[in-house]
Amino acid sequence: MTQLSCGQDVVENEPFIPYADPNKLPVELKEKLDAYHGRMGFLPNALKLYMHRPEIAGVLWTLNDTIMRDASSVLDQQLKRKLALVSSKVNGCRYCTTHHCTIVKRPTDRLDEGWGLEQEEVDALLNNQYQARDEKESICFDFVVAASMEPDNIEDAIYTRLKQHLTPEEIVELASLVGFWKMYNTIHDSLRVPIEIALLEESRHVGL
Repeated sequence: MTQLSCGQDVVENEPFIPYADPNKLPVELKEKLDAYHGRMGFLPNALKLYMHRPEIAGVLWTLNDTIMRDASSVLDQQLKRKLALVSSKVNGCRYCTTHHCTIVKRPTDRLDEGWGLEQEEVDALLNNQYQARDEKESICFDFVVAASMEPDNIEDAIYTRLKQHLTPEEIVELASLVGFWKMYNTIHDSLRVPIEIALLEESRHVGL
């Protein structure tokens, strides 16, 4: 997917199908949409397409929340953000990778989601040069890369390390993260979701 420019003005690609009207979203989903908007700081283009099928949108948004930030989570939320970035990069999804990079670099003192990572750390995540803080982080990254690339051919050594450093609950959550972003990446790529104009500069640095 490429973005177009006109003179000095950068413009956003048009979606290949029109965006849905958010005013037509069922009342019971508007609260979820508002929460998503607040967390992101803007209304992502992907959500504008999901709204054509509110029944699907509601399930996807709930699944996103449950895997990435639910109070029941057993894995660290910042770690999961980093893992999602790596997974989306491995899967080749520029749209999602751009969003992850934007979120993890935002300051932590904002109302929208931010994790305060420096550009150097983000570059390391993008280029498979990230230095894990401990063995638990290390195996999480190794598993996410392996499972994103070839889930039915993961080395036994990775499973051995998983059981050494993670609980069964954490392993299931980790595998669900991999599957969720594989699904999201596939949906967004196949729908040719345009990258939002505010994120175009970031998209140039994701290496895809």
